[in-house]
Amino acid sequence: MDSNLLWTVYGQEEVVRQLAAGLDKGLSHHACLFFGPSRTGKKLAAFDLARALNCESGRGPCGKCVPCERIAGGKHADVLLVDLAGRQDEPGARTAIVVEEIDTIQRAAVLPPFEGRSRVFIIDGAEFLTAGAANRLLKILEEPPPRVVFVLLAESIEKVLPTIASRCRHFEFKLCPRSSLADYLVQPVGADVETAKLLAGLSRGRTGWAIQAARDERFREDYFECRDRLLALFEAGYRERFSWAESVAARFVRDRFGVRDELMELVVIARDALLVSFGQEDYIINIDRLEQLRRISGIYAPGEMVDFIKVIQAAVEQLSSNVNARLVLENAVFSLKASAGAIMVK
Repeated sequence: MDSNLLWTVYGQEEVVRQLAAGLDKGLSHHACLFFGPSRTGKKLAAFDLARALNCESGRGPCGKCVPCERIAGGKHADVLLVDLAGRQDEPGARTAIVVEEIDTIQRAAVLPPFEGRSRVFIIDGAEFLTAGAANRLLKILEEPPPRVVFVLLAESIEKVLPTIASRCRHFEFKLCPRSSLADYLVQPVGADVETAKLLAGLSRGRTGWAIQAARDERFREDYFECRDRLLALFEAGYRERFSWAESVAARFVRDRFGVRDELMELVVIARDALLVSFGQEDYIINIDRLEQLRRISGIYAPGEMVDFIKVIQAAVEQLSSNVNARLVLENAVFSLKASAGAIMVK
């Protein structure tokens, strides 16, 4: 791979190698499926690929030509992103990619590229296509127009319609090792060594999360504030737990994916407390809250914490269906049984 070319995604060297090799040979696949955990660089890699396909160098992305700059700035007429964030001005949560959006892609796909060599359609959330939208997309993939590339992004390949997945070339995105991610956060991102180590651990290998946390102070502060509220739940009374469930349920209407992430943070905290109870402190994620985790591990028996983790994981699955979010959240947080050492009523 030419070292002068600027693939901006980090931590996915094998994916970049495969994409670059395909470009060197002439990209033969009209559809790619990028799958793997959230915040691991799938969207960034999709835009990198769009830049590479339209770069004036012919071997791109160079990052310097007009097409590369316009794509990076979201201004290129031949690159279209469809995702679940597209209708945040509408009431209620955005939960699916619908037929009308795929129809828009279909109408654009039959037209020749307007300002570049290839049209690139990026669908972020391929597992959230409605049945009608999936069928529309399948028809396009079965008879793809020339000079068009589709890039589908999904966290789980199993949740993508098999007939769609079978028509794509697959690229798996993986979590980044903590040590290499910490080094990257120091140079070139610019974090100090201790902050880099902490954020690399808290990211759980999610490069996109770690980089944003290192660069965006507000994002970092919001995360730590949320985490402290979650830690406090383990030592809180019923009133505080009820208040938390009520507020998170209200937010679920407009931010269901944020709520899902918050619940997964609860799982991480419970896991850390479990590790502390077994004397495995070197393996915890929230190393900066070790003393609080020691207190929590002294309140709950390991079996209680294991049961709580299972309940929260089940709640995450339930919230992906049409359920009463408040009841699910209340049942989940109240399932945490405390020993005599916990203050259960305040």
